[in-house]
Amino acid sequence: MANVAVEKIESKEVKPLPLFEELEKRFDEVRRRAFDLFEKRGREFGHALDDWLKAEHEVMGWPAAELRESDKQFDIELTLPGYEPKDVQVTATPTEVNVHARLEEKKQGEEAKVVWSEFSSNDVFRHFSFPEGIDVDTVKASLEKGMLHVIAMKKTPANVRPIDVKAA
Repeated sequence: MANVAVEKIESKEVKPLPLFEELEKRFDEVRRRAFDLFEKRGREFGHALDDWLKAEHEVMGWPAAELRESDKQFDIELTLPGYEPKDVQVTATPTEVNVHARLEEKKQGEEAKVVWSEFSSNDVFRHFSFPEGIDVDTVKASLEKGMLHVIAMKKTPANVRPIDVKAA
């Protein structure tokens, strides 16, 4: 199992990271594409979610994923066939994990005209938000046989102790 580097960010208060700037650009592309789909349908209302999901799939790529929760941790599995650990960037914050995977295409010879294709983008983004905080320092990622596995331990709650209230 090959390890994947995880960028760990304790706080989003610092300057925006390149990954988050890239995600913002992608969401702008998704918004534009969803609006294009709306217009091509003759501005017919009632399909906004369908347009958004189709646009997101086209722009961001959408590999199959699963998020599991246990008492102590969250486990993410994400299909990334053909990717190597060097192609994958995992970024963890106290509330989320972002995955960006990019394959560089090296074409040789003449290009054939593509008539039809179901291959999606070689540039994939996935965002996973957690219902509880995670311990950023413990996040680990590995890639084996096209499956990315990310483990994020839940943040242990601070010691809570009752405080006696006295009448004045």
